[in-house]
Amino acid sequence: MEASEQHANAAAGGSADPNTVLAVIYFLTIGVIVLGTGIYFFVMARITDPEVRLMDLMVTQREVQHLIDNLSSQFSNFFRLPMRWRNMKPYYTHHSLSWAFIVSLFASVVVLIVSLALKLPQVVRISTLTFVASLNALFMTRQHLYYIRRTYLTYDAEHYLVLDTTSFHHFNWSVFNVVQIGILLFEFVQLLSFPIRDLVDSIHLAGQLDSDSPDTASFIIGIISMFANLSSKFYVIQLWFLVAVIACIAAVMSTIHVYNAWWPHKPIALYWVKYLLPLANLLYLPMLVMLIGSAACLSKLGTDDSKGAASGLLRCNDPAINKPLYLSFTVVAYTAGYVILTAFVTSFDRIPIRGEIHYRSQGVAFLKNASMLLSIDFLLVANSYRHIRSILSLVIVLSMVCFNISTQPCFVDQINYWRTYGLCCILWVSLIVAMLTNESSTLTKLSIGGIAGSLSVGVVVLFILFVIVRRINLAAMKANDRGMERDNLVDSNYEMAQTQQ
Repeated sequence: MEASEQHANAAAGGSADPNTVLAVIYFLTIGVIVLGTGIYFFVMARITDPEVRLMDLMVTQREVQHLIDNLSSQFSNFFRLPMRWRNMKPYYTHHSLSWAFIVSLFASVVVLIVSLALKLPQVVRISTLTFVASLNALFMTRQHLYYIRRTYLTYDAEHYLVLDTTSFHHFNWSVFNVVQIGILLFEFVQLLSFPIRDLVDSIHLAGQLDSDSPDTASFIIGIISMFANLSSKFYVIQLWFLVAVIACIAAVMSTIHVYNAWWPHKPIALYWVKYLLPLANLLYLPMLVMLIGSAACLSKLGTDDSKGAASGLLRCNDPAINKPLYLSFTVVAYTAGYVILTAFVTSFDRIPIRGEIHYRSQGVAFLKNASMLLSIDFLLVANSYRHIRSILSLVIVLSMVCFNISTQPCFVDQINYWRTYGLCCILWVSLIVAMLTNESSTLTKLSIGGIAGSLSVGVVVLFILFVIVRRINLAAMKANDRGMERDNLVDSNYEMAQTQQ
């Protein structure tokens, strides 16, 4: 029995099937999230006055229509590429890069199919990495072009001008904002789990852990990461469940689009789409990271990293698993899920209410895509290129920090500030992990307590620095506000004196 299954079995009292326990916990977690979201919106609708509820419904319909228009524009921008050079003007760079990524995408698909048929594991791994990386690069390129041109695509320049100039210093502790903060914390833990997982594997290879310890650590990381491949049988359940969910989402979207196109005089009401946004934001990383983990695990089989497919979080080495079939469905599901979910969560551009935690869609797009690149880097790049993987992870996280500081993707300044702190913590951990995983001699000399201490000290020092800077900024803001009030008072007194004269 696998180590993770033993842990689950022990937790269940030693009588229940561990895969059944994992499946029950997994589906209960998803059920609680979905049910909690539904209850929240239902209760909020019932405690609101009827007149206010009617106004909210009208506002929601406008917001959802704006979301649908943005979604349609994104898909149109993604799929419509000019074929001739003169038609690419003035976006030669974007269109040229897009065609390069498309060629790479189709070439990797052909190579992947041939290598699966000929059972060439190393080629399967390289082609899988190339496909996933090309897909993400293509979508990011098209999205960047969309944001450059979106004023011309949506014909709503005034709306985006307001979005670009709106910001608040503080937020209120409403239920909606608490949920938003919870989503941020969940994303932070998930991103932090990537370098920690790499560190656990390196410590295990260095011989500093016994046979059960890495599985224990991986089990905990897997639970935090929404049950990422904790056992081979549970992996099968989880994969087919996600494939079914993504297929249903694609089918519903296609049905609604076709119906509304054929019967525009009786369209399907879509106000309920707004209520799916919190779910999509919360489950975005767990769903897509699980699919990337599945592709990484399946592509490892038969390679030098095949040991990793039988230990830790990656457990797809069951003989009953058909590698070509599972990898094919994983790639297709990831392609559809990534394109649909990323376009969906980045199409909601509403003007926020004062004190509400909300994000500019361009910021959401960059940070979500960067998070996916980080997962691709840690899960799909081979262990033999660990140094390249470390460098790429540092570049990705550093770009996320710089982007968060320069663009302020959230309308609330406090959220941007502490999100920068979280990203800096991930950058610190990634830096320490990069140093340790690429220097085996240093790793063997340090104890587990020493490694944990170095990580913790950096996080604490960063926290103290951020608190000090925050207090300095608040003092400066208060002094500036007092100065403005004094100037306004002087001006008003001067005007009154002039009037009396």
